[in-house]
Amino acid sequence: MLSECEEHGYYRGESCPVCGKEGKFLMNERELESLSRILAGALRHFPDKLGLMMDGKGWVDIEELIHSIGEGRSGFDWLRAKHIEALAMTDSRGRYQIDGGMVRATYGHTIDITPDDLPLADIDEFFYPVTEEEADIIIEGGLHPTDRKRVHLSGSIEKAIEAGHVRTENPQILRIDGKKAKKDGMKIYHAGKDVYITDEIDAKYISKVKEKKTQKTKKKD
Repeated sequence: MLSECEEHGYYRGESCPVCGKEGKFLMNERELESLSRILAGALRHFPDKLGLMMDGKGWVDIEELIHSIGEGRSGFDWLRAKHIEALAMTDSRGRYQIDGGMVRATYGHTIDITPDDLPLADIDEFFYPVTEEEADIIIEGGLHPTDRKRVHLSGSIEKAIEAGHVRTENPQILRIDGKKAKKDGMKIYHAGKDVYITDEIDAKYISKVKEKKTQKTKKKD
């Protein structure tokens, strides 16, 4: 459930996590899940299907988005700007950004945009999950985008393992020497709560994380 606390803003759950009070209802779980899927698709993959005008950095006008959803999907006559804002601002992965009546997805795009106004990464070590078969190939040839337009990195081994479990039961974790890469001029952007994106990564910055280290991390989970 998505609600709004008069004092502390938007939140997900039965009551405000700050004051414990029950706020103003905005969306139930079904509505939230449905709108989340629509936003992910429209802002990452197919804005044209909803007739959206998107600029080169991925921004679309919220009011235009609301109109397009209302025209293209049934059951959203209740949708207002506050619903889009609340969903974006409470997203646990930080996948969306709101600014001046505009909204965009910050990562996961399969369409051509240039989000170079995102903040630069302020950490020096990144991690990437691969299958056992992929590890040596990437260490030799580098990391390049596949199904998305940019390489997506994690800021911790734990998050890389979590991301890797989507594809394989036992992900192998690669380490990216971000300090050296950034010193050499590579731009790595902070795109989500623990997601970082870049165009590609040369093999000279990539190494394997020792097996013992990843096993120790798994035990903590």
